[in-house]
Amino acid sequence: MGLIRLIIIAALIYLAWRVIKRLLAQARPTDSGNPQIMVKCAQCGVHVPTPEAFSHNGLHFCTQEHQRQYLEHHDR
Repeated sequence: MGLIRLIIIAALIYLAWRVIKRLLAQARPTDSGNPQIMVKCAQCGVHVPTPEAFSHNGLHFCTQEHQRQYLEHHDR
């Protein structure tokens, strides 16, 4: 009788855990609602949001330092 009681208690705990997990997943927003266009840094390849990028002649950079390095190397 003790083993059956243990199995039933374990099953109830498992089911409760699944229900709670599902409820928490539904409560969390999955979409930020504000997607941003990302651009790739011409120097290092990191993607940054367009408003945060530094641009020059159609190229985008993640920092002013990368923009400077790229221009020094490529605009000779």
